Amino acid sequence: MRKRIYIALCLLCFSAWLRAQNSIDEVVDNFSTVGSSTYTSAIERDPQTRKVVRVVKTLETRGQVVSDLIRAFQKERETGTFSRKEENEEVTMILATENEGGNRVYMLQYSGRGYHRGKATIIIKPK
Repeated sequence: MRKRIYIALCLLCFSAWLRAQNSIDEVVDNFSTVGSSTYTSAIERDPQTRKVVRVVKTLETRGQVVSDLIRAFQKERETGTFSRKEENEEVTMILATENEGGNRVYMLQYSGRGYHRGKATIIIKPK
């Protein structure tokens, strides 16, 4: 009985961690098709094995979307290594996460004055 409870708790914690990490991905995916946004995705493969080496997704946007991205980054700051840097009214947030599936680096750059424009970059390196 204890073993079942332990397994259930582990699964619950793991799913909560995945959901938190997915909130940034969800915002980027949702706004990748919005008219005022520019979205780019690139996949790098090993030429020998055709295995995915790295995926890079970039979303450039402005206005309310930047506010949504900031909230997603603030929500997920506890799921990995988080840093925030301000320089000349430009703010950069970086969140690095690692799990058995691979490593992810999330970066958000935006103008601190009124969130006029922002750029979110996601780098995924599968294991």
